[in-house]
Amino acid sequence: MLTQTNSFRNPFELIDEMIGDVEVNVVNKFAQRYAEVKQDLQDGWNDPILHDRLHYFGTSTPTKDEDGYLPSQLELQKRKEIRSLEYSLRSSGAERFLQRLNGATQSLSAEEFLKYCEGQPELKELTLKKELTRMQYTLYTPDGIKLTDSKEIASYIENESSELSQQHELLYRASNQTIFADIIVALTSFNGLIRPQLSAGTFVNDSSLILDLSSSQPHVRGECFLNVSIPDGHNSQLSLAGALIEVCLCPARNEFQAKVLYLSPCGEEPLAEQQVKDAAKSLAEIASM
Repeated sequence: MLTQTNSFRNPFELIDEMIGDVEVNVVNKFAQRYAEVKQDLQDGWNDPILHDRLHYFGTSTPTKDEDGYLPSQLELQKRKEIRSLEYSLRSSGAERFLQRLNGATQSLSAEEFLKYCEGQPELKELTLKKELTRMQYTLYTPDGIKLTDSKEIASYIENESSELSQQHELLYRASNQTIFADIIVALTSFNGLIRPQLSAGTFVNDSSLILDLSSSQPHVRGECFLNVSIPDGHNSQLSLAGALIEVCLCPARNEFQAKVLYLSPCGEEPLAEQQVKDAAKSLAEIASM
């Protein structure tokens, strides 16, 4: 499917790689969102309801582990936070968690995204020069011909009539991985799928785009499989969740829709206790820096 797999990295690095040398401000969206979540953290830990819920996942008083190790209060907090996310993914409330995540995606604005594309003509070059070779593309021409070869798609777009090219310009600018940026931001929060307090990072290992120019209302539909991970305490990453995401943009209808189609924990079994301890210790060290 995807010709090149993105390695583990945080959302800032992922989107920064997507845009390459194109001068856009996608990364700033994540910076703003992370700043907002910092305030969420301050508010959240003063919430007695949240404290009651996290108490379910273990003691809040530092006591020695079975091996004699005495974790700090911050480590215990991080252990609870890891288990809390895992609980959301595995418990009977997983469906409610999915619904809540999709509720967060309803705030996406077609007007804002299209305005953004209008101001970034370089995005079309990003689609043609970079994304066509590392994502799976399908293009349906206005007369219904299906193209899947990247060279054929590039040739069609570059040789399209000026009238059609003008009509489809915003779709071409949107038809790259930046179309997934806003939903990733929407999924980033204290209680979301991507949790900054866990130093959560993302990577995409499968994505595809369908450009349908044969419709009376041309649109682009994209899917990607988003993986969420946290530092594992051993200079690597601990995978926690996977999500299949769909987005659809139709400039003619001024519609920009996004949805998490599928959500699952990584692995059939819950995280081992040692995995949680190692990750929590690493997160506590990061938080103390």
